[in-house]
Amino acid sequence: MTVGRRSRLPRTAWLVLAGVVASGASSAPALSQVLVTADQQLDFGLLTPGVPMTVVPTDVARRAAYTVATRGRYAITFQLPSHLVEVHGAAVPVAFGDSDGRVEIRHRVTTFDPAAGVSIHINPADSDARIYLGGTAQPAPGTPAGSYSATIIMMIVPTGT
Repeated sequence: MTVGRRSRLPRTAWLVLAGVVASGASSAPALSQVLVTADQQLDFGLLTPGVPMTVVPTDVARRAAYTVATRGRYAITFQLPSHLVEVHGAAVPVAFGDSDGRVEIRHRVTTFDPAAGVSIHINPADSDARIYLGGTAQPAPGTPAGSYSATIIMMIVPTGT
């Protein structure tokens, strides 16, 4: 069975999403532009029915990877799927644990729970933040073979300068 989770938004849509969210705080001083790039999709690969598959955020081949280029303080939250879905309606539960998120800003590393989100501070000397997500797919015994996917939505809101 081939199972993968992909962001269904093209990279240009991510940029629009980030720009709309970042421009919403009009009471703050002038905000930096926010550029979000979806670099890699979370990929569970082939799954065996009844056997959970975990992808950790340090797995460079299978983790989801995003680049956030901006300056300042931001709160990052996610809308996470509860299932991966196949075109004919079959579903595989997916879960995200308290260490399935990782942020790297230069040499600083923060592990976080994607369900809770994370706050970041990108200093003027830093070029960007790298956000990585892992998770666990939990196919039930008898899950039909197929290509499964789901959408993760990242929201970025400025919290100060």
